[in-house]
Amino acid sequence: MKIVGGKWSNWSGGVTSKPKQVVAPKDEVALAAAIRSTEDTVRAPGSGHSFTPVCASDGMIVDLAAFTGLKSVDKNKLTATFGAATPLWAIGPALLKEGLGLKNMGDIDRQTLGGVVGTGTHGTGRTLGSFSAAVAGFKIVTANGDLLNCTPEENAEVFAAGRCSIGTLGVMTEITMHVRPAYRLVEKNFLMPPDELFAKLDALVNENRHFEFFWFPYADVAICKSLNETTEVAPKPRSAEQMFVRGEKGSSQEKTFAAINAVLPYTPFLLKQTHALFSQLMPGAPKVRWSSEILPSPRTVRFNEMEYAVPYAKGPDAIREVVAKIRKDRINTGFPIEYRSVAADDVWISPFQGRESATIAVHQYRTVDTTPYFNACEAIFKSYEGRPHWGKRHSRTSRDLATVYPEFGRFQELRKRLDPGGKFLNAHLRSIFE
Repeated sequence: MKIVGGKWSNWSGGVTSKPKQVVAPKDEVALAAAIRSTEDTVRAPGSGHSFTPVCASDGMIVDLAAFTGLKSVDKNKLTATFGAATPLWAIGPALLKEGLGLKNMGDIDRQTLGGVVGTGTHGTGRTLGSFSAAVAGFKIVTANGDLLNCTPEENAEVFAAGRCSIGTLGVMTEITMHVRPAYRLVEKNFLMPPDELFAKLDALVNENRHFEFFWFPYADVAICKSLNETTEVAPKPRSAEQMFVRGEKGSSQEKTFAAINAVLPYTPFLLKQTHALFSQLMPGAPKVRWSSEILPSPRTVRFNEMEYAVPYAKGPDAIREVVAKIRKDRINTGFPIEYRSVAADDVWISPFQGRESATIAVHQYRTVDTTPYFNACEAIFKSYEGRPHWGKRHSRTSRDLATVYPEFGRFQELRKRLDPGGKFLNAHLRSIFE
């Protein structure tokens, strides 16, 4: 968590707040006391990797640094319990020592477990759900300081809703995840013209455990990535310390990418050439690694992002319309559009509740105004029944969210019962839930 000069900022630097107090409780008793002690807004930012102001607070910010690490493993039930503030880069090595791994992971390794669960963060794979869908149980401290243990059997309603709640039901302290025996993945990258890609997309998604593609919108090819389980030998896995260092260092390629994105807004005439060059340079050679070293990835180039989940069958039309809009309006961006698939789940306000989805993510370098680009994309996503990723830029409010989240009203009723005073709501979250 980043606090400088009394100000908190998120990972991209696009969101800041100046809290009245920052508390770092050492255990659940101290956390409960801190929450009870204030009437101000309470937020627990984790790594601050959300691009919206979901973590901002001018009241109390809770530093959960004490709530990290692997707490227990049940190899019979195939579950593992972690402190909610455990970063993703530390989860893989801890599980691998036990001969285990997560079923799926998201994209960026700086995020904390509580953050990815709370926002519905996901990876890719038509049969694979989000982090929220893999939660077996959790502990949460509510607005009045109660500590609830939530499973399908105990506090079942809070469990059903709390697996993706944007931190509005309370502060998670521990999360138990469904896991599986450790496995290795082989990653392959290849280029494909968009027309051919869309003709083969269903087959590519169905025939690979993980499949995604990245399309620089002014390029004539898309970068495709497949990941599949393998019995091939993998290099010795990195330690948690090595995984941390990996994510702090930027490669020469990443530094070049950042430098180009910093100047590209002033050189729009280079868009097509730049996108063509990036498309040719980004695909890497095939590699075999333990799953935790391929998923997630280090990201040192900082950006802002919008991502929407649309019904799976509508994904190809949605991304083609986005690209057509970018080209028509000559929208300037140095980042590719990312396209993934996610299985349906039963989490109340998960972007994937009740429907198999395709996700489409657009990015902009952290110093570049996102307004024209993201507004244009959001209008398209909304027309395709899109649901916003809760940790990424969007402008949706309570006025229209109930139309795309069938359990939105039910979630609202539970949230008001647990937090009638709105202690866990900042201004951004009030626009969503009030």
